[in-house]
Amino acid sequence: MNASPDSPAPRVAIGGILHETHTFMEQPTTLADFEMGSLCRGEDLLREMGGTRSGIAGMLEAASARGWRLLPTLYATAMPAGTVAGDAYQALLTDLLRRTRCALPLDGLLLALHGAMVAEGELDVEADILARAREIVGAETPIVVLLDMHGNISPRLVEVADVLLAYDTNPHIDTHARGVEAVDVMARLLRREIVPTAAYARPALLLPPQSTGTDDEPLSLAHARAAEMETEDALVCVAVTAGFAYADTPFCGASVIVTTDNLPDLARQSARELRHWPHPCRDSALPRFLQPNDAVTQAAKIENGPVVLVDSADNIGGGTPGDGTQALMAMLDHDVQAGAIVLADAEAVAICWRAGAGATITLEVGGKADNWHGEPAPVTGRVQALSDGVFTPELPDNHFAAFYGSEVSMGRCAWLRVGGVNILLTERKTPPMDLAQLRHIGIIPEAQQMIVVKSAVAYRAAYSPVATAVIEMDTAGLCSANLTRFPFRHLKRPVFPLD
Repeated sequence: MNASPDSPAPRVAIGGILHETHTFMEQPTTLADFEMGSLCRGEDLLREMGGTRSGIAGMLEAASARGWRLLPTLYATAMPAGTVAGDAYQALLTDLLRRTRCALPLDGLLLALHGAMVAEGELDVEADILARAREIVGAETPIVVLLDMHGNISPRLVEVADVLLAYDTNPHIDTHARGVEAVDVMARLLRREIVPTAAYARPALLLPPQSTGTDDEPLSLAHARAAEMETEDALVCVAVTAGFAYADTPFCGASVIVTTDNLPDLARQSARELRHWPHPCRDSALPRFLQPNDAVTQAAKIENGPVVLVDSADNIGGGTPGDGTQALMAMLDHDVQAGAIVLADAEAVAICWRAGAGATITLEVGGKADNWHGEPAPVTGRVQALSDGVFTPELPDNHFAAFYGSEVSMGRCAWLRVGGVNILLTERKTPPMDLAQLRHIGIIPEAQQMIVVKSAVAYRAAYSPVATAVIEMDTAGLCSANLTRFPFRHLKRPVFPLD
């Protein structure tokens, strides 16, 4: 609703806590990790997230355009990693709830959450946040939530929210648009135009992140049908989530939420229909990979580059350390003359900075965070350049914004050239979502024969336009597509492809 001189502006609180949690990682995610991501309190939320392309920025801009009185609470994000420490979660939750209580009375509450956050002692974080918030704002105050499409959705979460929306794309290029949509839905609720009635369905499907691209089957089929459904006036929105396979919870995996305007039978019927979307093509959706040496051999035969070598088992966006070495070793073993790879290795960065630009040094890079991602690689190379690791993304719609705002900081960086391989060493792990990551220090992506990306799908928005070919590698790592390697304890069974 647009505020008019004759009516007071709606009071709408806004905030969120987002984390994609890899429960099989040993290292916990701490409060310091959120402080390194985005941790905005009160008015800082408006200043730091406004103008970005994140989901919450879409909410801020659309709500402001309607003349609403926005009451910022807390917004916290951290890079995907291990289970969130209990004290960190309680500190963030307590702050969010306190600020929400101080904002009373409220006409509405807008929240940006993830859907796959897990904390020590709490397997269903998003439902816990909403249940606690509901106690504060009351049953009559509408709560609209924007989720990541990798959320693991529980029935409880559907029950405590008024409306749940989710990104429709992976790579996530529609986050801002979905934030705007969340405000549009809230406006309809505030005008009492709709009575939201939701139905939830779970296809019992556990997709590795490598199979969650929304341009590929099976998700492309589900989103196409969901878009058709949303053209019906009675449907408020349809959220299709692929799930995050490495967050071991009872509701890990794909899900569907259909929200109608007071038509529960239509909601249930539509959710049941979408529940069956993956079955015709679920086997073909599972990825097929090459060993790193075979992938490099094949890439070397392609005349024009760059060829993108996908190291999805070390998918930084899925919580891995970003220091896996198997792809690097394969390029060095094959004497690649124009290759590029990014490794998160603060120790190696410090050695390069002490040596200085132009120095030739011998050191070990990568393979230091854990035992999942290969051994440290002994190399001798020249320090080509050093940088502060700050860059502005080239892509206008970029999921970086949810974590960093308009600028990305990778910590100090070093460009180490070993033979013909260009290694970008960073203090802070940073997913390959934008070509400026390489370009900022002088590595030209288009001049490479092959580029290793530590990602499952998110790299595509940046790299697909310049890639001549894409080759998936079967490397070691915590984000392996072979889900049988992981000891699930909480996941409801049976589920495909484990059973």
